[in-house]
Amino acid sequence: MEIGEKIIIALVVVVTVGVIGGAAIMMPIMEHEMHKPESCGENCHEMQPFYDSLMVTSHAEVDCHDCHKTHKSEMFLYIGEALHHVEGIAEGMTEGKSLDETYDDMVEKVENKPPASPKNEYCMECHSEHKKPTEKITDPTISCFKCHTTIEHTAHKIGEYKGHETPDYSGFECVACHNDHDMEVKENTCWTCHPPDKHP
Repeated sequence: MEIGEKIIIALVVVVTVGVIGGAAIMMPIMEHEMHKPESCGENCHEMQPFYDSLMVTSHAEVDCHDCHKTHKSEMFLYIGEALHHVEGIAEGMTEGKSLDETYDDMVEKVENKPPASPKNEYCMECHSEHKKPTEKITDPTISCFKCHTTIEHTAHKIGEYKGHETPDYSGFECVACHNDHDMEVKENTCWTCHPPDKHP
């Protein structure tokens, strides 16, 4: 083996050990830092609107991770989202968009497909103890209730709905109707599954 090959092998070994060692040291620090809700807004531009919306609601004191629990290691989630972030910026630059336009597009993508939507069971960890869901719901501010005077809350099986947009809300029925942060059900909430133009 020539001296040049030995040097290359040594460099590869040193770099590999350095990367693994650095990751072993940095990962716990990064996980701790990323567990702070404010870090979502500070580190990812597209997450800022979601952090801002959380801060003005009754859930402001709730840690994001209490509701948005990942199905894998958080570090892998952060790495994946960082790659999406870079990919989104690259797409925006390729299409000649400004950074603000690019971030708006990225916010919309996060809104349409959150990295970790709250499951019903996560909502019920708090709401089964404190504020239980009511059996029947009605809201005079929503026009749907002019004809549909009440709806059976738990019997409204949104997860089984297959229709206009064929959403899959099974296991996520709470957030299908309730905004993740302020929990408000608005006039257009019903329209997601029951669009007025499709009304019989």
